[in-house]
Amino acid sequence: MGHTASYYWKGKDITTVFFTSVPFGMTSDEQMAWLYYDEGMKLQEKVYSKFNVYSFPGGNTGVQMGGWFRKEIKTVDDLKGLKMRIPGLAGEVFAKLGVNVTNIAPGELYTSLDRGTIDALEWVGPGMDIKMGFHKIAPYYYAGWHEPASDMQFLINKAEFDKLSPQYKAVLKAAMQTVSADMLADNFDASAKAWEQMKAEFPNIKVMIFPEEVLKAMKKANDEVMAGYAAQNPEFKEVYDSQQAYIKKAREWSKMSTQYYLQTTEMVEQK
Repeated sequence: MGHTASYYWKGKDITTVFFTSVPFGMTSDEQMAWLYYDEGMKLQEKVYSKFNVYSFPGGNTGVQMGGWFRKEIKTVDDLKGLKMRIPGLAGEVFAKLGVNVTNIAPGELYTSLDRGTIDALEWVGPGMDIKMGFHKIAPYYYAGWHEPASDMQFLINKAEFDKLSPQYKAVLKAAMQTVSADMLADNFDASAKAWEQMKAEFPNIKVMIFPEEVLKAMKKANDEVMAGYAAQNPEFKEVYDSQQAYIKKAREWSKMSTQYYLQTTEMVEQK
């Protein structure tokens, strides 16, 4: 039994990216609902069956931040020539916009950012970023767009799992689902507390949202990347279409519930 993230298998099978997170994709609530109560688990089993393993959700970090930048991004032109550590599909998107995308070992990231070897990087969120110290160097902390619901995975040998009794299979599935829910809560708590500490120690950090012009360029580039893979890979298209169809159903409820509630509380607090 292993524990990792599905998108690390991108080089073996591009379709695996959907079971972690994709740019402009689902929130953690939407993704968990799609996995457990819509087509997600069935499609995940189909993708992983060729490798003779089962994949189960293994914990979620929630929305990951868009990264630490040494300079403010005001236009698309500011991305051209920017040296940034950002892997996966997001790296492909940024590369289309002129970013020099690089992948540096975690242990070298702080020094690379500090010395100007790179101009920006993305990691996870405050709870994990604070341990890396990026906030001591880069003053601009951008909101996420590329990994809105980064899900981990449990991998289990198919033949061995199939040998288990129905009772043991149920116990293992329940345990994995419990751990998955706990990780989301743990990451939320860690980031809330870490951000409070970051703000107190480095009050000049600016939390930013990429300008609309930049976000639209990212979305266009992402659509092109996804369409390219979908045209080449029927299984990729099947999972992509399933997620997009679920987002179409679920996003309105996400807005009505979470987004409008937050707006409601902000209106009260402003008064």
